[in-house]
Amino acid sequence: MNASTSDFDADGFCIVRGAIDPELITRANRHIDAFRSKNDPLLIEHNLLLEGMLHRVVNLHYSVTSLQDIFSTAMHAGHEVCDRFGKATLYTSLFFEHGSQQLIHRDTPYFYSGSEGGYMGVWVALDDVDETNGALVAVKGSHRLEDPDLDKLKNQFHPTSDVPASSGPLFKAYNAELERAAERKGLVAIPCVVRKGDMILWHPSTLHGGLPHLDKSRSRRSFVMHITPQNMPIKQMDYFFHRDKPIESVERQYLTHANRLLLAGDQVDFRHMKAFAVSELGTF
Repeated sequence: MNASTSDFDADGFCIVRGAIDPELITRANRHIDAFRSKNDPLLIEHNLLLEGMLHRVVNLHYSVTSLQDIFSTAMHAGHEVCDRFGKATLYTSLFFEHGSQQLIHRDTPYFYSGSEGGYMGVWVALDDVDETNGALVAVKGSHRLEDPDLDKLKNQFHPTSDVPASSGPLFKAYNAELERAAERKGLVAIPCVVRKGDMILWHPSTLHGGLPHLDKSRSRRSFVMHITPQNMPIKQMDYFFHRDKPIESVERQYLTHANRLLLAGDQVDFRHMKAFAVSELGTF
């Protein structure tokens, strides 16, 4: 067992230093610059930037293909963790220049497979990131916290109807219960201070979030990968809060890149506001 694996098991997350070669990070950043040079007028027209930076871009790897190289390299560097549920494929990705600034949360209501081993989060730094430009934080040991009373929460927010696929107030209340449980156990949120090329892996049940992006003169480029074994069904809150609903098997279409599978697609979404075809954005 290497240090990353033991940290992952003990703490619910680990940092793999220097996981991605500096040349690949430089190349990816150059391609992202080219992507922005071409597409900024389009993104500005539709008000899709946040304070002049890309924010929560879904599946940018379809357009910026060097991000696919980062995926395959990351899986090789972290295979002892990433492949423990089955050989990892890329399900979806997020790209940020502006910090996510997310509240502390657990991913599983939106990445629910019916089992513990269906999903994992992987975060690669394309910039140096610290407490001033939106570092990721993870609550050490929170992957061992049991879920709160799901029926009680469901009945509080959806007493007469099924929970929909997404319910913001319910998700917030669910995570508030987990935060209180973490505080009672004395669990601490750890800022993940990283250099470009470092990689963070987190357990599906680990509480994590993003610090405020205070220094706007510095970007916080990061590539987040949601990985699953091949053909793992992934459901959202409508299944997470209704455990009696059967989860059917799926047969997904994949692309192959460097002996790894990526879910096939041709759309890039910006901030869950508007999506464009890769044919419109270009390939870099």
